Amino acid sequence: MLAPIQYLLSKKRIILASGSPRRQELVKFIGLNAELCPSYFEEMLNPYDFENFSKFIEATALGKAEEVYNRLKIGDNQEDLLVIAADTMVTMGSEIYGKPKDKTDAVRMLTNLSGNCNRVFTGVVIKHSKGVHKFTETADVYFGNLSKEQINAYVESGDPMDKAGAYGVQGPGGALISRIDGDYYCVMGLPLHRLCCELTNLFKTN
Repeated sequence: MLAPIQYLLSKKRIILASGSPRRQELVKFIGLNAELCPSYFEEMLNPYDFENFSKFIEATALGKAEEVYNRLKIGDNQEDLLVIAADTMVTMGSEIYGKPKDKTDAVRMLTNLSGNCNRVFTGVVIKHSKGVHKFTETADVYFGNLSKEQINAYVESGDPMDKAGAYGVQGPGGALISRIDGDYYCVMGLPLHRLCCELTNLFKTN
């Protein structure tokens, strides 16, 4: 996907504003040799202050990207620096499902999601010397009907405790899901096809 602009990308220092090895693995899938650099941005934004969830998730990703970019550009060649940031949220109706506070909270979330459709938003920001590029991708995730025993067993595995919505599509959490309408990688936390398209358009323009 990135073959037409690979020679341009090879001249950049590409930073993934994240501490997630999962997202780093995803960018490697598309041939980006990105360094991990967790952002110190404090995620204190109120989602209900924004016009919609897409605006909120993009603002959160922008905060991450700008903090890392401004920190690294001091000792770096600004022209060569490219920062990619992403943030993912799970919603059902008007309710936001963040990371569970504890096992009881994880059980509550999964019980609500069981047999229902939730929507995943992943906002992505590309920050570079010529400006900022933002986009949001969504996917609808349909859960199967889960028994209490199935929910409790999944929670006890520990897998849901660091994930928005108390589930991960990769690993054992994938067995809870009957269908996904949209980009699988959006649910994982980085929509690869859209990212490739946006990078290609960005560099062809510039």
